[in-house]
Amino acid sequence: MGFWSSVGNFCSSVASAVTSTASRVWNGIKETAAKTVSWMAEKAETFVGSVKSVWEKVKPFISNVIRPIVQNAAKLAEKMLPQFPWVGGALKALDKALGLLVEWDKSDLAKRIGKAIEWAINKAKQLKDLFLTPEEMDEASEHEQALREARNQMRGEAASAVDLASLITLYAQLSTRIKDVLDNIQINDFEHYLRLRASQKLLKETEQNLTRAQDIDTITDDDLFLIETGNELLKPNPQLSDDATQRLDRVVMVRFGKRLIPFVFEEMIMAWGYSLQDMENEWKSLNDGLSKEQVLLRRLQIGQRLGDLQEHEVSMLNELEARLPVQQAEMEAKRKRTNEMRNYVFAAEGFLQMLEKEPEEFADQEYLMEDSSTVGMIIIECAQFGKRWEELNTEQQSLIIDFANIFEKASRARASKLVEVAA
Repeated sequence: MGFWSSVGNFCSSVASAVTSTASRVWNGIKETAAKTVSWMAEKAETFVGSVKSVWEKVKPFISNVIRPIVQNAAKLAEKMLPQFPWVGGALKALDKALGLLVEWDKSDLAKRIGKAIEWAINKAKQLKDLFLTPEEMDEASEHEQALREARNQMRGEAASAVDLASLITLYAQLSTRIKDVLDNIQINDFEHYLRLRASQKLLKETEQNLTRAQDIDTITDDDLFLIETGNELLKPNPQLSDDATQRLDRVVMVRFGKRLIPFVFEEMIMAWGYSLQDMENEWKSLNDGLSKEQVLLRRLQIGQRLGDLQEHEVSMLNELEARLPVQQAEMEAKRKRTNEMRNYVFAAEGFLQMLEKEPEEFADQEYLMEDSSTVGMIIIECAQFGKRWEELNTEQQSLIIDFANIFEKASRARASKLVEVAA
């Protein structure tokens, strides 16, 4: 079981435990939807091809999602003091923190904290120096450790100040790690892709909060928690405790207006939707080219029957008659694969809506809830046993197609957001 499947199962179990009997049917539908998108993520090659092909299509847009503080504030920084409104208050609070450490005769820790604080504030003020070198990453890790040690001995404003320094330190590390993934590391599976996208979104949310904040009190421990979680998600084997998962679910709901599982898996649906659009455009372009050559072939065949062909036209006719049947077969295979992907991608949008919405939002469409469970179980079976589209019977294919068609418009609209966010 993958990382997100484990997270999804935990969230589902918590929801089931706290709801009334009347809601259990709806929770069962949601649970099936969550399992379905989890399986689709883990066994994506069964449905939408390799993560490599999808990643190559979406990477140009995903790379642009990283719009850290330097990109949002660089122009303002050229005209104003290179600091955010809360930096002045933070400096005063940080000074108090140092004073407390000295009073407690922890001068060695005070020196380490002093260096960590100076480093963090410089990163906040020197906006263009955001991405860290390998040496700076090591330095940031040392500062982070010192700040953690000091945090246990702080209360009130001083504690908030140390948290802020930790936030900036972790922020710089996370933005650097994301950039490193985008520039240098191959995305191996959709679970890795989803962890990257979740980290990006958490980074962006914290960045926006830092940009909006007018004083130190506006920046909360939730901001620090989001950045800590983002860093954890980019580790080779991330670990989130049950408590951390519940907290992340709550914070994501407050900040983004949706629960953790749809917050994560919508990135997969968006990427698949964009990849599908690219496949459709590619098929249309190739089909248009083939159609033109077929027109030419028919003209040459007529000319041959009439005995009107020149020598070079005879050669062209022979070449087309040899090549076009192979090209036609390849086009038919591409059309078939594109249609299969359409069905799975649009159906996945339906499962995601089951996770995002409440029962009353499906008024007059209650049949969709029952259909989602039926279709979900078919797709889970495909994922578990590697069953291909052509192995499904006619009724199963029809169920998926009918369910998918209902959500085509919403799926295409969601895919367009991938481009809008990156613009």
